[in-house]
Amino acid sequence: MPRRRSFDAADVDALLRRNDGIATHAELRAVGMPLRTITRWAHAGPWQSVLPGVVAGHRGPVAQGQLRRAALAYAGAGAALSGLHALDLLGITGDRIAVDDQVLVLIPWTQKRLSSGFVTIERSQREPRVLHRRGLPVVDPARAAADAARHGADLDRVREIFGATLHQRRCSLAHLRDEVFNGPTQRSATARRVLTEVSAGVRSSAEGKARELIVGSGLPQPLWNEAVVIASELIGEADAYWPRHRVALEIDGVRWHSTPADLRRTQAKQRRYSAAGVLLLSIAPADFLEDPGAFLRQLASTLETAERSMR
Repeated sequence: MPRRRSFDAADVDALLRRNDGIATHAELRAVGMPLRTITRWAHAGPWQSVLPGVVAGHRGPVAQGQLRRAALAYAGAGAALSGLHALDLLGITGDRIAVDDQVLVLIPWTQKRLSSGFVTIERSQREPRVLHRRGLPVVDPARAAADAARHGADLDRVREIFGATLHQRRCSLAHLRDEVFNGPTQRSATARRVLTEVSAGVRSSAEGKARELIVGSGLPQPLWNEAVVIASELIGEADAYWPRHRVALEIDGVRWHSTPADLRRTQAKQRRYSAAGVLLLSIAPADFLEDPGAFLRQLASTLETAERSMR
């Protein structure tokens, strides 16, 4: 005769439904499932082990949301997502900031848990402000951005992360600075460098690269992401602006306009600048990356032309 189960399958199914298909061994044992059955089902049955002590109640690919839930389940009480996955849940990442499979989880300093598999565990002495998104605990945007900068993000990605977080007004520059400088100093050099840029107004990777060129060129330095106001009228917001010369720089991510509406908007903007007596220099990132010398010569010529017109 088949052995009678010592647990109610309906209770197990209900547990998995509540937790998006993820459960810990402790949760399964709490509804009466023996450890030997959990182990057998996870290794040779209908389930799979995703982390030590954590299973997914199905075979095959594990969805991103399940990976996040599994990471939190593995980390234990008081855990919260940080880094790129927190930024993604907060709606900050977008197309230019790809989220990888490695999940960063913060736990209280008093707890002990080692990183494992796709989960990076960091014990935190500073208690983060925790929000909830899609039923999961995440740290606030400033903390998530600062942590992402310290965990594997290169210079360009940190520029995009900080720029997006500030541009969307998800935190203040002062709050972001506090998180960077009050957090661990290990692996913080890139974040500190980008903070210098964003303090000057830079809000994207392309702007950061353009600023590097202009700072080292000996040319007059502009204001970054500055509102162009002439005779109390707002003309536009330039990526870089030289108010004394009345020269504006715009870095266009797409060189050619994909629709007639895009072209009309650009032409209208150019007319506004021209009517206000402002010289507008538009350039694609690829242009100054491939030939920085030509970009600086063009910028110098534009500033010189503006200077002559003022005499």
